[in-house]
Amino acid sequence: MHSVAVTGAAGLVGRHLLPALAAHADVSRVLGLDVREPARRPHEVEFSRVDIAGTALEPLLEGVDVVVHLAGVVDPVLDEALMARVNVEGTRHVLDAAAAVGVRRVVRISTAMVYGAWANNPVPLTESAPLRPNARFSPAVQGAEVERLLASWRGAHPDVTVTTLRSAPVVGPGAERLPARLVLGRTPWRVRGAAPPVQVVHVDDLVAALVLVATSELPGVYNVAADGWLDAVEAAALVPGSAVPALPADALERLLRRSWELGIGDVPPGIVPYLVHPWVVANEKLRAAGWSPTHTNEDAIREAIAALPAPTRPSPALMVAAGAVGGTAVVSALAIRRRRRRSRARTA
Repeated sequence: MHSVAVTGAAGLVGRHLLPALAAHADVSRVLGLDVREPARRPHEVEFSRVDIAGTALEPLLEGVDVVVHLAGVVDPVLDEALMARVNVEGTRHVLDAAAAVGVRRVVRISTAMVYGAWANNPVPLTESAPLRPNARFSPAVQGAEVERLLASWRGAHPDVTVTTLRSAPVVGPGAERLPARLVLGRTPWRVRGAAPPVQVVHVDDLVAALVLVATSELPGVYNVAADGWLDAVEAAALVPGSAVPALPADALERLLRRSWELGIGDVPPGIVPYLVHPWVVANEKLRAAGWSPTHTNEDAIREAIAALPAPTRPSPALMVAAGAVGGTAVVSALAIRRRRRRSRARTA
């Protein structure tokens, strides 16, 4: 029987994971840890309100043999030092406490974004692919840093089973993080001419994976995603159309950088490569360990969209900016074409 502590218990995945663990035959105790209490939790699940980066965790983890570490800043924020405090130093704090009390198993949820979005990525990416997150997208960079920290800690604690799940964008009722919003069309930004494949995982399937690795001896790294992926046309057919025009990649990056710096946008410019290049993953390794998804990409996206509130229009300032950037891009392109034509005429 396992005593399991879950950090980040009030988040989307944590809220679904707590009852699943509480109902598992091999789990005798579940403890949730977060800065806020989950909106709903089974009465048999214990809870403590903590800041994982600043609270003494050893007394809370006494008697726990499995830690599922979900806590982290998933969406990018301007204050990258704050992100690092929670994501990197918070993880270090959890690991130090786990070692002090004799935890036997640590599970960390990571993101497929740590592979980076690159034109030469294989489709799909397996767990053996190198971690090369795009340097200007801080959640992916810090995710890779946390994975390196876990690997180093595992080397110093060989008796502890450490499992990392690299997840595709998590969708389902209540999905609200940036990777999910991109897939579900709740950020309107698109890159003209780009058609990367689209892949997700339903929150229930991710929870099933977490329960499996929390209650089994499965060390190492496992990708978690629905089977296969959708091409760009298939994915676009599932998502309501956007009023914002697709922009050239460099123009969109300029727009996002400006809106991010001004505080009127919630999407940083570092996201642009993830809108252009592939970063879908293979899930065969986790399947071989006994897990299988119950939702297809299509079903998961449809369900998530159906559960969303009515969309709100982008701010007028961003709409104007997008139009201005798009218009500038068109004018610039036309000017370049005219210069090329004149050059050809002079040399003819």
